[in-house]
Amino acid sequence: MSHRSLELLCTCSLLLTACGDAGGGTGGVSATTNVTTANPVTATTTATATAGSENTSGDSGTESNGTEPTTGAPTTGTTAPVDTTGSESTGTSTTTTTVGPDTTTGTTTNSSDDTTSTSIGETTDGTTGECAAVSETATNKKQPADIIFVIDNSGSMDMEIASVQANMNQFSAKIIASGIDVHVIVISDNSICVGAPLGSGNCPADSKPPTYTRINQGVSSSNALQLAISTYPQYADKLRPDAATHVVVVTDDNSSMSANAFDTQFKALDPGFADYKLHAICGANDSDDFLWCIQNAACCAFTAEAGDVYLDLIANTGGKWGDLCLQNFTPVFDELSTQVIMGATLACEWAIPAPMGEPIDFDKVNVEFDDGTPETFGKVPSPAECANVGDGWYYDDEQNPGKIFVCPQTCTKIQGVEDAKINIKFGCETIIAQ
Repeated sequence: MSHRSLELLCTCSLLLTACGDAGGGTGGVSATTNVTTANPVTATTTATATAGSENTSGDSGTESNGTEPTTGAPTTGTTAPVDTTGSESTGTSTTTTTVGPDTTTGTTTNSSDDTTSTSIGETTDGTTGECAAVSETATNKKQPADIIFVIDNSGSMDMEIASVQANMNQFSAKIIASGIDVHVIVISDNSICVGAPLGSGNCPADSKPPTYTRINQGVSSSNALQLAISTYPQYADKLRPDAATHVVVVTDDNSSMSANAFDTQFKALDPGFADYKLHAICGANDSDDFLWCIQNAACCAFTAEAGDVYLDLIANTGGKWGDLCLQNFTPVFDELSTQVIMGATLACEWAIPAPMGEPIDFDKVNVEFDDGTPETFGKVPSPAECANVGDGWYYDDEQNPGKIFVCPQTCTKIQGVEDAKINIKFGCETIIAQ
């Protein structure tokens, strides 16, 4: 088994664009950096505004217009500094403004939370007025993990169930300690009881959502894969659209459902299942392998059938195999938790702030991927629609958005490009994915 560690930093730039009036009027935008636009453009902040030859005068807040001063309403005069040292200000604020007909730029650095806001003003043409914009850069978090266990609880599985139960807390604790938000779902009957801290330990009601949920469903020798599909409505609300999905089957038998049939039907349940990994603790040999049975009589006796379907799915999805013959599954769970941790990338989600403290028109939001050549992704109405587009994004809640998610295939694309940025733009009509 090879391990790879992938830690990529998805830098999320949130860019707000608001348009002012045409014809030389002034438009105001309220934020941590105050920008007043006119034609020509004047910015008012705590720093010194410069023009002409761009001479600055320190922190005095006065403006030098070079050698050819101009007069009249549209031109710039003396700009008084804005006091940003009140109770809501932290760090320092530095703004440089170039006076002319086209642009103003400003940068505010907040030393308390390592975030950067940048304001950009731009005249689109001579008559349509100016635009002011603010962006924030934030560090993303690790991708969460949703782990679905399907545990055969037929009569021959008593020893295996005890070993799984004994390792469940250590397994989850290792993942949680790595900084990964994990949800564990167990599909099995009341023979499973997971104690604290993962479960409640109050069996048969040992669930403790959202971290641990048990679906009380008997699992026979050969229907684990069917039940992972049929019980989906019972655990769907515990899954996260941005989470990595792992399925773990524990059985001493094989599946009556083929690997291809499961792969197709499982992926169709949820867009987040596109890159799932299947792991299994099962037998690799059985009584059909006469020589193996002679050499491993004890294991041959409690292996009903080799888990060939599970071994195929493991190979196809990059999962982990655990040898049923071990019976002590601690090493298996250690390997599995390590793979979950090492495979975790950065989450492809971003909280939506109120840019500059202003209300957001959620019909005027766009998501741009910038790896040197900017590309705007279209919006889809729900995660289910991700399968019908090349790239896309969606809100966590269409009625009351709090986060933006990109589709699974788009997430893979973003995470595969080092130093790429996501710009979330406000103020322009939303582009719909085709």
